[in-house]
Amino acid sequence: MARWYESLHRSGAISLSGRDLDQMIAAWRVSQVLVGGIANILHRDTIAVIVGNKTFERGEQCYSAGRVIKVEATRGELRGTVRPQERARAPYAIRMWVREDGLAYECTCPIGEQRQFCKHTVAVALAHLEAERAAAELEIAKLRVRLATMSPHVLADKLLALARSDGAVLEALKRLVPGE
Repeated sequence: MARWYESLHRSGAISLSGRDLDQMIAAWRVSQVLVGGIANILHRDTIAVIVGNKTFERGEQCYSAGRVIKVEATRGELRGTVRPQERARAPYAIRMWVREDGLAYECTCPIGEQRQFCKHTVAVALAHLEAERAAAELEIAKLRVRLATMSPHVLADKLLALARSDGAVLEALKRLVPGE
């Protein structure tokens, strides 16, 4: 983002500075989440940094114990439900979303009601990440079957056509196929 802005600024195409630039960058960050979903910013390492090791580990335990009942993701929001350890309590409702200044969250547990990032929010985020990983693996397995039915010549032609229009694909193919 900074290099993009600097080149446009030097060329005179735009002349933002200070607060205007900060607002533009914040709007761009939010737009990236709205376009690609909350998964664009939600990663294990990011969560661990935000909540700290102790809360992250407790969230992992909560997730591993199978206490996440439901997870729903929309473009800019993640919602979930977690079964409490105490059976007499109602399930906790979790919500995470993106604001201009970062990730926002709420949970109906006692810690969440104090506006602190709790283990339940971590557990829902981890469940979402696992669901995303599993869905991606399923798509890769389906793609593998379809690719295996193609003739090697047709597959090579299609990959090369893709490489002509996408430099990243070209570089990946160069690394994949040992050359001179």
